[in-house]
Amino acid sequence: MDRRLIALVLCLLLGGLAGCSAASEALDSTSELVERGHPLANETVTVVVDGTDRERALAADGLAYWEANAPEYAGFDVAFRVLEPGETPADGPPDVEITFVETVTDCGGSDYSAGCAPRLDASTRVDRPAEVSIKRGFADESTRLVVEHEVGHLLGLRHGDPPRAVMRHRSTLATLPRPNASERPVPWNDTTLTVAVRNESLSVEERTAYREEVAYALAYVSEGADGTVPSNVSAELVADPDAADVVVTPVASSDCRSDAGSCLLVEGTDPDRDGAIETYTRAEILLVDLDSEAASWHVARQLLGVLGDDRLPDRLTDASYRTRRGAWHG
Repeated sequence: MDRRLIALVLCLLLGGLAGCSAASEALDSTSELVERGHPLANETVTVVVDGTDRERALAADGLAYWEANAPEYAGFDVAFRVLEPGETPADGPPDVEITFVETVTDCGGSDYSAGCAPRLDASTRVDRPAEVSIKRGFADESTRLVVEHEVGHLLGLRHGDPPRAVMRHRSTLATLPRPNASERPVPWNDTTLTVAVRNESLSVEERTAYREEVAYALAYVSEGADGTVPSNVSAELVADPDAADVVVTPVASSDCRSDAGSCLLVEGTDPDRDGAIETYTRAEILLVDLDSEAASWHVARQLLGVLGDDRLPDRLTDASYRTRRGAWHG
């Protein structure tokens, strides 16, 4: 099939939108093909859907959308007949094959494609079946949208054509429900957390003191924190705060609290869009009006928070002023 590949790009709301790209190939434009009109116009299009029962039903929903709306947006009528599993048309291969896949590949170089389909028009030479790929794992509404978008390309629509809610290049899609960070053994993509101290405002002596205190806390976490941290999880001190998973920042004051102590600020992804973070991507521990001697206790306490376990060992819940500034771990 000569095709113009069009990708609907997966753009999840994760603190920033993924990049978008698409590629195209030249189309055959012979007069014979131009004269015949769109290859699917006024046809009953046979469709094979390779997926689960749920995915097949969602694909049928997406096709039904275009049966109702193709006259307005594509300029012609079209009907779709979804074949039963194992059924083949009497007159040869099906017209369209929709396949649900783990990863959409070979679609114009896009790294974040949620779906891929050829854009057919009057100048397209069509080899049956026209192949459509849909990334699996999205929630029902998002899966329907991806199917509608890709079938829109089959009907000749480009990115940005009406209906724009369906044909826009970037869409915010939701995955199927996933465990929240608080429900996961390790709510990070890596089991080794890198931790750095933001020290631009500190003297040389203070930098050394804070790094030693933070290293003390990291050793406690890497040793299991009294059984509250999984054995495969560790934490290591690094020099560059901009590249670290967790940044420890001593500050004189903060809006997060009015008295001396510490605060934990986290960033993460919410791919299922349930309002709760599923995976942490970065965290900051603010040490508010604390001298360096108390840093290790507070850092250890807050690190357990970003490791998803709300259980705190006794030594991190009931410690005196003196204990927090001493060798509390040892």
